[in-house]
Amino acid sequence: MVDLKAKPFYLNDEQIKWVNDTISKMTLDEKIGQLFVHFTAAVEEEDVKSEIRECRNMGGIRFNPLEKEAIWEMNYNYQKHSKIPVLSAVNTESGGIGATKSGTYIGNEMKIAATRDKKLAYQLGLISGIEAKAVGCNWAFAPITDLVLDWHNPGISTRGWGSDPELVLEFSKEYFRGMTDAGMVCAMKHFPGDGADERDPHVSSSTNPLSVEEWDRTYGYVYRGMIEAGIHSVMPGHIMLPAYQKYFNPEIEDRDLLPATLCKEILTDLLRGKLGFNGLIVSDASHMVGVAGRMKRSELVPRAIQAGCDMFLFYNDPDEDFEFMKN
Repeated sequence: MVDLKAKPFYLNDEQIKWVNDTISKMTLDEKIGQLFVHFTAAVEEEDVKSEIRECRNMGGIRFNPLEKEAIWEMNYNYQKHSKIPVLSAVNTESGGIGATKSGTYIGNEMKIAATRDKKLAYQLGLISGIEAKAVGCNWAFAPITDLVLDWHNPGISTRGWGSDPELVLEFSKEYFRGMTDAGMVCAMKHFPGDGADERDPHVSSSTNPLSVEEWDRTYGYVYRGMIEAGIHSVMPGHIMLPAYQKYFNPEIEDRDLLPATLCKEILTDLLRGKLGFNGLIVSDASHMVGVAGRMKRSELVPRAIQAGCDMFLFYNDPDEDFEFMKN
């Protein structure tokens, strides 16, 4: 169990009592519903109420940007009708435009890092956070803390800060500080690290090929620094890390290696254990081939939670996925 008094939660006794009292009153189905982040386009009140029922009071929502009035109405209706407040997640990597079409486009991480001015990373986080918060969002799937080691990588080659671990950590911390000052929660991504392989987890299996020692000096340096800074949540990518899975499980064969989303050695032993992360772990999108191609959906849905994820990103079919998780 996580320590709710410790970093990154810092809850007091009264707040922890609310958590425990709320959980004690939840049915099994409601607890399962809280594991899911639902992708939605519902804005109108009756549509939102219908989706909440269909998804058994989902724990979070995620959506594509709409005009600011529509996003505000969506968030208002979800909070109004959800039995437990929902996490409303957005990809504010490059500005408030990640939350709403009406938001400000500032620039991706590579553009900001090219200035070598960390104050701009803070401003990116602050402005993005203020605009997302203004339309009712509360959770940013950012910053991207990957290292751009292979410039062929199509997923984060321009979305990441760069290849220097010290720069990536410094700019990630400033973005996080800006977001926190705006009142937002952050999820850094994509643990254990994209950008070392030219394959994109959206369309293929992907691997971080670094040795334990190399990973500790690079990606590990960034993750340790962000955990120390108090990052609230982590999004693991559908990325294998063979060196560390074999470090914790020396008998494993190559054919049994798993992407981090489904891998106990990466999430529980490395992230929770060795790195001491105490916050929330949310899977990356479950329709990406890097995870969807590894096993039947009836197996991967519960496997992500068993591996160490606290929340599962996106239903395929709400009734079907709910039963997979419940079984």
